[in-house]
This record gives sequence, C-alpha cells and structure tokens, in this order.
Amino acid sequence: MTGEHQTGFDAGRWSANWIWDARADEPGDSAADSRRVVVALRSSRTIHTVPATAPLRVAAVSRYVLRLNGVEVARGPVRTSPHLQRYDVVDVAPLLHEGDNEIQVLAWRYLDPMPWWAPPPPFTSDISRGGVAAELQLADEQWVTDGSWQSAYLPTWALARGRGVANRGRERIDPAALRDAQWQPATQRVAHAVGEAWRPHPPTLGVGPVGPRPIPMPTARPVALTEGPAGIWTSPDGVVSGIVEVTFTAPPGDVLTVQVSERLDGERPAPTEHDAGFELVGSGATETIETLDAFGLTALTVDGGDVTGVRVVERAPDPGTGADFRCSDAVLERIWSVGRRTVTLCSTDAYLDCPTREQRAWTGDGVVHQMVDLTTSTDWSLARWYSRLGAAPRSDGMLPMAVAGEIEHFDYTVIPDWALHWVHGVHNLYRYAGDRDEIASLLPVVEGVVRWFLSWRDPATGLLVDVPGWVIIDWAAVASDGASAALNGLWGRALLELADMSQWLGDEGRAGTARALHAELGKGFELLWDAERERYADVRTAAGELRPAASQHGQAAAVVGGLVPEHRRPRLAALLTDTDRLVHAAFSNPTGPVTPLSEQDIGGRSLREPLPPPWWEVGSLLVAAQPFFRYVVHDALHDLGRTDAIVERCRDWAILLERCPTSWSETWYGGTICHGWSSTPTRDLMTRVLGVTPAAPGFTEVSVEPALGDLEWAAGRVPTPYGSVTVEVTPERIAVDSPVPVRLRGELLPAGSHESART
Repeated sequence: MTGEHQTGFDAGRWSANWIWDARADEPGDSAADSRRVVVALRSSRTIHTVPATAPLRVAAVSRYVLRLNGVEVARGPVRTSPHLQRYDVVDVAPLLHEGDNEIQVLAWRYLDPMPWWAPPPPFTSDISRGGVAAELQLADEQWVTDGSWQSAYLPTWALARGRGVANRGRERIDPAALRDAQWQPATQRVAHAVGEAWRPHPPTLGVGPVGPRPIPMPTARPVALTEGPAGIWTSPDGVVSGIVEVTFTAPPGDVLTVQVSERLDGERPAPTEHDAGFELVGSGATETIETLDAFGLTALTVDGGDVTGVRVVERAPDPGTGADFRCSDAVLERIWSVGRRTVTLCSTDAYLDCPTREQRAWTGDGVVHQMVDLTTSTDWSLARWYSRLGAAPRSDGMLPMAVAGEIEHFDYTVIPDWALHWVHGVHNLYRYAGDRDEIASLLPVVEGVVRWFLSWRDPATGLLVDVPGWVIIDWAAVASDGASAALNGLWGRALLELADMSQWLGDEGRAGTARALHAELGKGFELLWDAERERYADVRTAAGELRPAASQHGQAAAVVGGLVPEHRRPRLAALLTDTDRLVHAAFSNPTGPVTPLSEQDIGGRSLREPLPPPWWEVGSLLVAAQPFFRYVVHDALHDLGRTDAIVERCRDWAILLERCPTSWSETWYGGTICHGWSSTPTRDLMTRVLGVTPAAPGFTEVSVEPALGDLEWAAGRVPTPYGSVTVEVTPERIAVDSPVPVRLRGELLPAGSHESART
C-alpha cells in the first residue's frame, strides 16, 4: 500500500541521451495516413562480470517495449500529463550473462492525441517528436542510450484513423520489416526550449520524465483463446484485456486480419462500431506476433493465414490475497467476485471506463474503482495514482472530464459533477491512507474544484444554478438545468469533505469557509423540497418553479451532502427503499422504459438534442439510479440508518449476470459489458455487510459495524495498511481479528481477537 516506488537512481540529470530515428520525423507515402510512427533501437555490450543488481530505467515519448537478450523486461510508460511524464525502473541482473548482451527497444510515437495519450508541447523540444532514454547501472559502468546505438524506422507498422466514440483505428504489424530493417546510427535528440537549449539528457521540460513509475510493473497473465469454426477464437474467461499474441503462418506479404469483439451473438463474435482490430503481415515462416496497443475482447475473428494459437496477455495490478468475502448467499459471493474482476479488467496504468471500447481515464468513473481497490486490494498504489492523475485542473480550477488523453488535450467540454466525484476520491484517500503530505498536495486542487462552482452560485439562495458543461449525473433521465438537486447535493458533500480534510491538516480558515458555504447551501436547498409530494424535486428552474420530476439521485445526493433536516430523514429513507415506486427511465428512449437487459442505446445520441419530456407519471414515481450512481444511493442508505437494506440492493446486480457472467455492464439496459464504475456491491459487501471501515485516518483504528440484512452469516477479510481485518458475523455474534485497535459496538478495543454478542 505504498506510493511511488524506490528506483536506485539519484534525482537530477540523467547520463543517457534521448535517441530516435530521424527518418520517422517525416513519414513517407507508405505511412502518410498513419496515426503513429514506429522505430527500433538496439545496442550490444560485452559484460565480463554480472553484478548482483543491475537497475535499468527507461523513458519514452510516446510508448516502448524493452527487451534484454530477447526477454521483455519493461513496457510503458504509464499514462499521464506530458508535464508529469514518468520513467520505469526494473532490475535486469537475472537476465544478464557474461559475454555479449543486447538491449532491443521497440518504440512508437502517436502522431495524434489518443484516448490514453496526450502529446507534449510541439515546439519546445525535438523529443516531442519521439524519443527514448535508457540507462543501465552495471557494477563499475553505465550502459546508456547515445549515438553508439543503432536505429531503424518501420514505416509499414501503421495505425489507421479511428472512428466512433472509441476512436480506435486498425493497427498493422509487419515483422519482415523489422528483420529486413535498414539500421543506422541513432539520432540524438535535444531540447531547444528557452533555458534548455541543446540539452540532450532527461529530464526536459514538457516531456520529463519527472519521477519514477507510481504503480508497480504488472505481472503478465496470458489467457489462451479457444479455437472454433470459421476463424473464431473465444476467451474462456469472458472479457479479457491486454496485448494480443497470434501464432500463424502466411505467405510473404499476405495480410492476416483480426477483428476483436466485445460480445457474442450466439457463438459468433458480434463486432460493433466500437470494436477495433489489427493486421499482421505474413513472411512465409511460422511466427508469434503481438500487438503494440491493448485490446479488450470476448472473442475475435481471424481472416487469412494458418493460425495455430491466439492468446491475450493481461497486465493488470495484482489485488493480492488479503481480501475475500463469503456469505450464506452464493449469488452475493459471485457478485463480489465479478465486481473485483471487473475493476481488475479496468485497471492498467489508470482506472479505465472500459477495456473493450474507449480505454479512457474518466475523472469521475474511477471513484468506484478506487473504493473497490481500497476495500479489496493489498496494493493501493493505483487508488492513490487515480487522485494524483486526476489533479490536472484547467486555469479556472475545473478538472478535465477525462485525463491523460485526447479529451484533456482538446478540452472541448467538462463534466462538473465528475470533478466532485474526484473530490470524494481524495477524501477516500484521506480516510484510508491518511498521508498528510499526500492530502496537503491535493487539497489546493480540491479547493479549486469547489470554488469553480461559485461562479454559478445564486447569492440570494446559496444554490448552484444553470451550471454549464455536461452535467451528466447519470445515464438515467435526470434533468440538471436550473438548480439541480443532485448537483447541489454533490457540491454539498464536497464542501463537507474539504472542511474535513482542511481541519485535519490544521487549516481552520479553509475549513471555516467551506462550512459557511455549506450552511448557506443548506438554507437554499429547502427551495428544492416539494412539500406536496414530500421529496426533493430534481430541478428548480431559474424562475423559481419546482418541476414535479424526481429521482433517487436527488434524494441520495441531498443525504450525502448533509442537506436533509433531521425530521425529514425517515421520509428519505422510505423513498430510497420503496422499489415499487421506481421507474427505469433514460433520455435515450423518450417514449417508454429502459427496462433491464433491454439493449437500448445508453444515451449518447441524446447529448446534442433538447431533453424529451417525461413519459412516466412524475407525480408518484422516482427515476431509478443506474449502477454508477448507486454508490451514492447506498451511501445515503447507510447515512440514514438503513444499512440493513443494502444487502437486498446488491442483489439487483444479479440480473446483469445474464448479459455477461464475468464482468459488469455499463448500465442496467445496455452499453459495454465491462465497466468498472458498476462495481459498487463489491465495496458494499466489505464496508456495509462486514461493516469494516477506517475509524481514524490511515486505518490506525478500524470500525466494525456489520449489517447482515437477511443473510444467515457473512465472513471475510478486509485489507488495511497493517494487515487484514478478519470478520465473522451471524445474527447472534460478531468475531473480529484486527491488527489495529477496533471500535466494536461503541467500544474501543485493542488490536487482536474479539467476540461480541449482537442484540
């Protein structure tokens, strides 16, 4: 559960040079339409004595795969802002041998911003057009990238233009081009920014690297696909995500085409506009070729060649063995496992929305991934990286709606509520990791996000009104113009969390300002109360009219935002647990319900159109939350004293197992079949059913407050920085074994094993 990893290298100027192949700077006609250029780099050296340790660090613009003596040792770097580029470090001593050794690097630069890559400033450095720097520390010398290395340009390793929301183009791999490459001395790159003129060594402004990899290098997990008829290869694990390897034979120059698919139509792949693919060029020999970019898929179809094997090599963080969940309901056990697997599939160098379509790091989506990791993984580095990666404010303080990719680069709109979910993620880190330096570094960004909303705050009411941008709230039919109950509630939660963290850091001034704003918001929020229907309306128009439509979102956000008067809390609890009055509605279907598993468009087409009027009976029904926003609904139930109701709500996910038995869908009715933001039950079964949460920042104390609901028993282990907390619960007793002091039934007990009767 550490942060950035130690590297064995001193800070400051590297000894290595940035190198590249200059022929890639001006792609020829064969690569004119490609979105990337690919180069190969190599160097050999005779080693007389193999050292006990040999740390190697490497950086690249944009991506690289490094092999030593034919064995892959590093692949990266992690996605990040170009101003925060990172390098990778690995100990390669086990791969060295006495005699001749060779380093080979396959590197590529994207020519356009990609969903997982944003380009550096173009005019500050030659390195922005592509570069690799590497240095290997031997016993008494260094092996560094410089002019002695050789390079080759591979113009036929192309990447076609993408289409659709995924923006994924078809890539081509031509192994013969590498074998027949024209090698020449590598070109040494230099910076030519003001003050860095002709500096050939990292770090360099705009391309870095500024620090070591913030998450561990993942362990490769190969998954062999099963061959079927007509060139179909299917994953035995459902959705898989990673680099695709194909073993095949094809005549020289023949092209083998591979189309990946997220879903199956019966036993056949069913590709959509979002699915991508790649091409492999034959050489006449049997060979195993891997893609450069990652793909998420359930199956793929191969056209051409003689294929004898296909596998996907997954590279995801390892959650470790410090967590598990068991209970008297086998369906809930499965739901827990599917949520854990879904987050793993959506975790690479960032939390992804989905591996099968976009592979973008959306600022708000990742809060659910983070909470699953904090409650089920022994490695919290990606949970911490989520907050740091998202701390990329624009000049006005608002965060990009997705970071470290083309959306942040082009900045064509923002999702204000996504930034508020990111604030909640920082508060999660405060509670779970409790690192003062970490929270102090993130708090100015939190404050900037909170203050951004003040421009749309009505001073007469304290409410946010007509907040611009894409206020999504959820894919459900929840209007957000005027004064939105859901958005104001989430802002209220952010104000409380800003005050909480500020006070913990001793900043009473910042805490007091946040609390004062929250108090004013609380008074104004009463204007959203629909006294006739006894619930919060979704919207109060700028003219002061309460629209009759209401949702779970508005009620739940009011609760977690601390905006509900005490006397009204029983009414909110009744509303949020009354399933008979819920309606599944989305703006994508203007005429009727979007019932679970109905396979309807999730709503993308509606984003550029006026919202349709409600078709449902708005006076009595509440719009149901989609899987993502259910984390807020479940938090509200806990705050209202109805934690016991969460068990039954988690069973709602069982229906999605019919759509995909191995990962969670984007919504109840459609979208991708692998979306990490839908994994809330995995968190809840640990924090609400077993009841394990931090009682003090940093988990120096643990609180155990189980809520079995209708379960006969539940048991499991929940990780903390000090080891796992083990809990066994029945209706009659609670047994806890904790490495830290534990708060159980209102009593603070020392670390160790304890048992208590339940009443």
